[in-house]
Parts: sequence; structure tokens; C-alpha cells
Amino acid sequence: MKRLLFLPFVLPLSVFAADGLPDKPYIYVEGKAEVKKPADIVTMRFDLVGRAPEQPKANEEVQSKANKIFAMLKDRKIADNDVIAEDLRSEPEYEREENYSRGHAKLIGYKVTRPFQIRVRDVAPFPKLADELVAIQGVEFSGIDGGLAKEKEIEPEVWQKALANAREQAEKTLKPLNMKLDSVFAVSPVSFPSIQAKIFGSVEMYEPRLAVAMAPPAHPEYRLAPITVSQSVHVIYLISPAK
Repeated sequence: MKRLLFLPFVLPLSVFAADGLPDKPYIYVEGKAEVKKPADIVTMRFDLVGRAPEQPKANEEVQSKANKIFAMLKDRKIADNDVIAEDLRSEPEYEREENYSRGHAKLIGYKVTRPFQIRVRDVAPFPKLADELVAIQGVEFSGIDGGLAKEKEIEPEVWQKALANAREQAEKTLKPLNMKLDSVFAVSPVSFPSIQAKIFGSVEMYEPRLAVAMAPPAHPEYRLAPITVSQSVHVIYLISPAK
């Protein structure tokens, strides 16, 4: 599950009473909205691992295979900016036998690991690339995530829908009470602590999120789950009796 914190803006607040709440009649509502889009990019994460009795040999093996992977990605038109391979880890490996006490284990070689993260911007051919990478000895996959190339363009759309949902809830609540909305007192993507504390006794901050789920892959077909962009908005409306 991948989370994205989305805090688009907070409008200036009107004059508060001493406790931070409006000094006029008001209604506090939480609007919610959700938009689902098919994944149009894929991020693949894997480790390239080499082992050898000597550390330089293990590193040589990893770097040689890394160069082959870079060449493969270039042939597949994967941009350099979509490939992250900046880290390198090396650690000794010991023989695990009961007759070796802690601190006296036998050194049997070294393990060198180079993590890769690759963003593929064309979903259709990525399963073939995944199979080709898995076929390389020493490649250990850790995950495949779907995503949206234009997630920033979607966020304002969801924000507006959440605002519309908040207003709809407020109007439906006030109509049987013969009350109406006057103006917006405050808008925030997170809850207003002073109101939450008074009503519920505790404050639970809402974290809008971009949720990504992935269906279990079946060789040679991969099925990406749709991307769900969720948004919550907290609105305080000033109200008055309807005429």
C-alpha cells in the first residue's frame, strides 16, 4: 500500500472566538471524494546480488551484471531519470553450523547487493521486461507497483469533489432544521482540533492518501489494480435561519 499525503491549501480563517471556534452559529462537516483511474506507469524494485569468496570478485560480478541491465533498459527506451541504482551494500557471510559458537563462525565469502528501482511509463510491454530481468541470475525482485503519470492533475479534481460533497452534506442536514448556509468560515484538508476535541474528546488527524493495490501476478500476465485517489476536506459553514 502506497500512501500520498495531499495538503493542497488552507483558506484564511475568519475571526475566531476565544476558544478558536466561530462566535456565530455554524455547522462543521467533512466532505469526502474518491476517483479511480487505471494504472498507466509501473515501478519495479529488485536487488542485484553477487556472491564470491572474495569481496572484489563479488563486486565485480554485480557491476558486470548491472552494466548488462543498464544496456537492456536503454534498448527498451527506459529514460535514465527513470532508473535509480545509487546504493551498494557489502557484507560478509558466515557458515551456519551448530558447532560454531557465536563470534567464531567460519567466513565463507562476501555478498554484494545493488538495489534497483525502475519506472516503466508504458504498461503494455513491462511484463516482458520483468521476465527478462528475473531470468538474470542474482536478480531478486521485491515488488511491482502501479501508479499514475499525472497524479498531480487528478488531485485538484478530487479536492473539488470533496468540497461539493461537504456542501451537499451541510445543506441536507440544515434543510429539515429550517436553517441555511451563509458563508464558508474555514476550509482545511485536516480536521479542526478544537472542534474535534469538543465533540469527540480526542483528535484523530485524517491523512488523505493515494492507495495502490496490486493483484497477484500470474505468469506471463500481470494485472495492475486501479489507482484510487481519496481526499477528505473539513469545512466550517456559518449558518442562519432560513426565511
